Order: sequence, then structure tokens, then C-alpha cells
Amino acid sequence: MIAPTNSYTDHRIVRLKEALAAGDPGALDDFWKTVEVDGSPLMQPMEGEEGRTLATFLWRDPGDTDNVLVLFYSAPTQDGFDEYLFERIPGTDVFYKAYVLPSDLRTTYLLSVNDPLEPTEKYSDVMARIPFYRRDPLNPREVTILDDLVVSVLELPDAPKQPWNIARRGVPKGKNHMHILDSEILKTQHHVSVYVPPGYSTDGEKYNVFVLFDGWSYFSFAATPTVLDNLLYAGRIDPFILVMHSNMDQAVRATELPCHEPFAEFLEQEMMPFLRENYHISDDPAKAYVGGSCYGGLAAAYVGFKLPHVFGNVISQSGSFWWPEPMTPDVEMEWLTRQFAESPKLPVRFSMEVGSLEAAIAEFDQLATNRKLRDVLLEKGYEVHYNEYTGGHDMITWRGTLVQRLLALAGKKPKPKS
Repeated sequence: MIAPTNSYTDHRIVRLKEALAAGDPGALDDFWKTVEVDGSPLMQPMEGEEGRTLATFLWRDPGDTDNVLVLFYSAPTQDGFDEYLFERIPGTDVFYKAYVLPSDLRTTYLLSVNDPLEPTEKYSDVMARIPFYRRDPLNPREVTILDDLVVSVLELPDAPKQPWNIARRGVPKGKNHMHILDSEILKTQHHVSVYVPPGYSTDGEKYNVFVLFDGWSYFSFAATPTVLDNLLYAGRIDPFILVMHSNMDQAVRATELPCHEPFAEFLEQEMMPFLRENYHISDDPAKAYVGGSCYGGLAAAYVGFKLPHVFGNVISQSGSFWWPEPMTPDVEMEWLTRQFAESPKLPVRFSMEVGSLEAAIAEFDQLATNRKLRDVLLEKGYEVHYNEYTGGHDMITWRGTLVQRLLALAGKKPKPKS
């Protein structure tokens, strides 16, 4: 977890305070002009601390601001609000909050203006407040996640490049086909986008298949088909058919993805037969991959546990292995981890990751529970590729790190340079 700093102040804030104390009438206007040029949040390298950057979030009071919170990684619970609450420069419209952060961080954040300052006790309370938060109006870098939630982007100077997500000239492109499946088992509708690689043919060897949950995000935000186009062209992977599955809505997702046996039955008895009938995919579990993030990562690991004869490779990006919520009748937290611990080893390989800055929120600890599952799998003798990236619970990171997760299980050696 990243804590705010009171020991360091950005040099532009320092100059503003000094100018105000000296009675400079133009100091405030000069400060905001500087922000327009330098961008917000303000960034300043930490002298003597290689790999660390002082990041200062700003809010300009339109005249009715009582308080401002910045929310990334975690959220206020019983411990109070000091970690999130902006400071105001007296007599000005400047609110600010500073953090010393790893210079390779890329993440998203939101602001809560005139927050009720009521601590949350449950994760569901945290999620219920998100629609009332807002993007940072001083930061032009933003992305849309979920359906219509716009969040601001913080990208520090050494954030890893994400070159595979960008379409390149001269790289052949695959094609995407959209399907809607009505499940008799689940009584719900499923949106399934299928990408076939360039040069796709129904003759010859059948293709690897990669099923990704939360397909809308992986298609629209992560540009995963473009990733596969680029990796294939570079000779880093064999051709894949990519299946991006999306639930009807967030409520259905919250029911079907977390270790829901009827959902596994839907995959085995309805979706995979549909795909085999319509696409030239292998029925060898060693060539079948399933993956996702958050609940999708949990679902992928559960599907690997329930259907090892269908999927032999699991990719989890910050899987919600704390599931279920406390006080769930007859089901204890970290249920899936115990299933792996108490069952014979299965013919499944794992590629896992979690954010090193994913702080515990209320009763859930994403980092600790991912480490726990990793340890259990290793003790049972599973092949596990594990990484902790610099960041939080965030698709803006997952869109890039998905490349490493896939290459860990399916990667080929790079082509030699001529």
C-alpha cells in the first residue's frame, strides 16, 4: 500500500506558498498557468531515491468545496480518511495531496468531492459509492471502463511501455465475429466475440483456443485481438482463436463468474460445443487456455479445477481468490484455494499475477490471497508462473501484462534479428 507524504512537497507548491506569504498578487494565477503547462498530477523525481517520484494530485475549488479525496488502490474504511484527504492552501482555491510512488507505476484514479466522510465496513459499500466519484478535470488523460465509468489515468515516467496493444502498419489483422448465446442451463444471455487469426483456415491442424471472461473490456479497452495480431506476426505465439465472453450485466457477472458450477456446465455443454461446431479449434486441453481478471481470474481458476479435461491452461490477472464474502452460508472465504489444497494435482498449468500495491479493502486482501493460492499450487506440484506488477487492481495495467501472462504459457522464442 502507498501512504501519503507530509515530508516532501512539490517545488511548485513550495514556490506558491512562498509567493503568497510575500504578498505576490499574481502568485495564484501563475501557479495555475504552470499546472496547465506541466500537467496534473504534478510529478517531481525524488532526489536520492532512484525509482521514486513525488506525485501531487490537485483540485481547483469552484467555490463550494468542503473536502476532496483521491481514490486509488484502496478506499476509506474504519481507519479514517487521512490517507486520502486533500490539504487546502489557506485563502486559495488550491487543494492538493502528495504521494511518493514507484516511478514505473501506471494506474487509474477517481476523486470524491464533498465526500460524506463516512467509513465503509464492507466491500459492497465501497462499490456502491463508485458512481458518485468523478474524474480529475485537471488531467486530460482518461479512459472509460465498465459501461460508462470514466476514470483518470496516472502514468509515471518509467511506466512499462505497452507496444503490443497498438495496431502496427504492415501487420495482418484477424477478424472478429459476434455471437449471442442463450443458455438453457443458466437461463441468461451471453455475448461472445470470436477473433480468428489472419490466414485462418478450416483445413489442417486445429487452432489453440483462448477463452477470456469480461470480454468487452479485453476487446474494447485492452485491444486483445491487436495484441494477438502483433505477437503472431513477431513469431512469439502460434495462431490462437480468441473467445471474449461477456455476461449480460454486472449483477449477472457477480453471480455467474465466482465459482458457479452451472456456469462451468454452460461452458462445457453449450459454449465450447458451439465453438467447436463453428470454428476450427482443438479439443486438446493442452491447447485450450482460459483467463480473466478480478472475478474473471477467479472464474478461470475455477474452470481449470472443474474442467481440466477441457482447459489445461489458466491465466489469472489479480483473481478474486478471497471469494466469497464473509458470512456467506456454508461457504468459507478462500474456498477455491482450499479445493486445490485438498484435491489431487490436476493436469493444469497456471500463469498468475497481482498488483504489488493492491491494499486490503474492508474484508478483502487481494495480494495476500493471490500469494496463498500460488503457494498452495506450488506445494501441490503445479507449474505456476507468478508475478507481482507495480500497480493496483486495474485493467490499464492488465492490458499490458496480459502479454507476459500468455507468453509464460504459450510463448515461443523471439525471431533472431537479421
